[in-house]
Amino acid sequence: MAILPLVPAFAILICVPLALRAVGPGDSTGRLLIAAYPIAAAAAILAIVLPSGIFSAALALVWLAFTLLAALHGLTRVFGARGRIEELCIAVGFMYLAVGGGWFLLWRSGVAVMDFGEHVPLLTAIHFHYAGFASPILVGFVGRELRAAGTRLWPLYAGAAWLVMAGPALVALGIAGVRTVEAPAAAILAAGTAIVALIALAAVLRRVRGPLARSLLAVSSAAVIVAMTLAALYAVGNPLGISALGLEDMVRWHGSFNGLGYVFCGLLGWNLRQT
Repeated sequence: MAILPLVPAFAILICVPLALRAVGPGDSTGRLLIAAYPIAAAAAILAIVLPSGIFSAALALVWLAFTLLAALHGLTRVFGARGRIEELCIAVGFMYLAVGGGWFLLWRSGVAVMDFGEHVPLLTAIHFHYAGFASPILVGFVGRELRAAGTRLWPLYAGAAWLVMAGPALVALGIAGVRTVEAPAAAILAAGTAIVALIALAAVLRRVRGPLARSLLAVSSAAVIVAMTLAALYAVGNPLGISALGLEDMVRWHGSFNGLGYVFCGLLGWNLRQT
């Protein structure tokens, strides 16, 4: 588990700025978000480096404030979405980041939360920085291309997008110990994300110019199918005692495919697509 603290650090240092650049500033709240990022990120990384406690929590508060600003930015995007589900996905991603910021603060404070295990705040913070923040934004980018293409796959995409938006909150309940929702939530999130990835492979990649961007997006789509399959197998098999994956295996394999393959390659690919 020693590698776990590096996972939120990677999200903060790499994935968040890639997402901000790919989405663009938008309104004045978005521009403020971009301007505030360097200070917030520096405070967050210092909070990770230092031992958990009061000083680390004080630094984590700076990151929480940034994520709350991101949530406000997401809320303004909700009103500007005008019923377009792909834009709503991007807005929801920004709003989920604030939940990740809250759990990040709990993790760095070292305060015990009810009967949760010591890794629950960290795992939940990771979950909302990747599945909560980055994944809906990536799904939104796919939707933008699909709308422009006028494909017949749109109804399938729309249904999957709703699953992606609802899934992170449900999975977080499973992480927090509500076992009755763990398997269904993982199945919902996995199904929605994998369906969008398959749609991207089938109908979106052909619209992407540039071999590097196209290759990165192909890797992203393939990686998330693997990552979501592992997540579903773990969530369904673990309560029954038949899962071949332990928690450390999930962190290693699911985390690698999801964080590096899906999120990083996907965000980098869409950044290159924007140029």
